[in-house]
Amino acid sequence: MSPTILSAELSAFHDSHRLNFVKYARSRGAQPDEAEDIASTAFLTLYRAGQAFLAADNRDGFAFKVLRDTIADHFRHRSRRPRTQALPEEPGNLFGADCGGAIDAVNCRVDIERALQALPARQADCLSMNLLLDLSREQIAHYLGISASAVSSHLSTGRRALAKHLEGYQPYVTTGQGGQG
Repeated sequence: MSPTILSAELSAFHDSHRLNFVKYARSRGAQPDEAEDIASTAFLTLYRAGQAFLAADNRDGFAFKVLRDTIADHFRHRSRRPRTQALPEEPGNLFGADCGGAIDAVNCRVDIERALQALPARQADCLSMNLLLDLSREQIAHYLGISASAVSSHLSTGRRALAKHLEGYQPYVTTGQGGQG
């Protein structure tokens, strides 16, 4: 029996998508080491799918479905529900709120992520992929297997819902300088 060799196509796919897969797993609540394991398991599943994966019309969509299923299996196995969690890079100022220093920015980010969790799943996925992973509408559409116009609709509706949810939002500021805390 000859050893199985990783195809160049799958290897290239892995190299170009691994970082986004890890980031997406992190955005769904996985710790850094868990996110790496989840991404590796998803790619192993794709490798095992072999020709079915390589022959898929939308490899990105196929792979993203495998990734989402792998995340769900991971959290089912751990007997807990996935939660959105802040990514370590640039807590950011996603909606224009002045979040103060580093701890205040984390508090602000957590509030925004809680608001994302209140949205329907498809809107939350589209907004998370756009805001946290910085993916374009076309990339999101490709991953989710929906049209770019559907992504635009989910982003628009989701942003309006977030704006309504965060209307009048004042982040809790922990410092006594210039803040409300």
